[in-house]
Amino acid sequence: MKATTLLPLGLLLTGAASTQIATQTFDTGDPDDWGVEYVANAVHEASGGNPGGRIELAVQSSVSGLPAALVLPRAANHPYQGDFRSMGVTGFSIDRQVEMGAANFGTRPFVVIGNDNGTPTDFLDDTWLFFATGDVFQFGMSPWTTIGAAIPAGSPTIPTGWETAALPNSPFAGQTPDELWNAVIVDVDYVGISMDRPFGGAFWFGNHIISFDNVVLDGLGTVGTKYCGPAATNDAGLSGEIFAIGSAVVADNDLTLNATNLTPNQFGIFVTSRQSGLTPPGMVSNGALCLGGGIGRFNRPGQILSTGASGEFSLVVDLNEIPQGAVLVPVVAGDTWYFQAWHREFSGLGSNLTDAVQIDFQ
Repeated sequence: MKATTLLPLGLLLTGAASTQIATQTFDTGDPDDWGVEYVANAVHEASGGNPGGRIELAVQSSVSGLPAALVLPRAANHPYQGDFRSMGVTGFSIDRQVEMGAANFGTRPFVVIGNDNGTPTDFLDDTWLFFATGDVFQFGMSPWTTIGAAIPAGSPTIPTGWETAALPNSPFAGQTPDELWNAVIVDVDYVGISMDRPFGGAFWFGNHIISFDNVVLDGLGTVGTKYCGPAATNDAGLSGEIFAIGSAVVADNDLTLNATNLTPNQFGIFVTSRQSGLTPPGMVSNGALCLGGGIGRFNRPGQILSTGASGEFSLVVDLNEIPQGAVLVPVVAGDTWYFQAWHREFSGLGSNLTDAVQIDFQ
């Protein structure tokens, strides 16, 4: 039987199989609007990719407002953003081909993860995490190669090889690398490729014509359908969120519940039911209860959790032992279950709730 234990978020990636959270193959266009910053558009090519379509970019100093041109998705609702820790992100990769290169020095691509402080066209208030891919663009042509980096989003400290930068107007200026890592990894606005070290190095110059294909964001993969959000604002000024990571296949018995954006240093639990519902804010809690029918509480030993200084907690769920009233029942294929997180706080009725997630098990 699988033990039901608290799993620190920093360990979420250990021994877990990854899936693709986001993928762009450019076979039918460029729906996520990949390009160089917000200046130069990519040209979609229906053929010549790896193996299908691709986008072609002319990357040169005249079209970059940064020390090194930054290739990133610019569509408002692109999937390469969000709380990478709760999403269980594990890595990012992209295929590239250099069709012509004339940089004065070998250009070294970096993976860049950015928080834009709510101003996507202004990079001066951004905060960056970046990692050298180990790739170097030489003069002339270079064949298709996959570049990228592992992103251990669950790590509570900055991983080896990663660097940080808080640009001049960033609200995180002056924070330590560990603080910057944790601030950005839970609130990512874009992830892309910089055409050299993006901050604190020599200005990049020269030009390349490059094709990109197969942009992939890997992770453990969320399951279920979120509903009943956004949740009521809590004492931290945030709306709590719940995420389910793992598999909806009962036989896998692989489900972890994560709750984030909670009031720090309080205790809480996950709750569940076979039915959804809606009890409005102010009735039983400062937030809405989104479950109906018989509500089960994960409150056995080891399941009453602390939000800690980060305002989050996590629980590995044993699908053989789901609380239903005073008893424990197994999940079977075809079941639908609903989950939510409850936590204590000081204001109002003294507690709050996250949004909820519905999981249709197979």
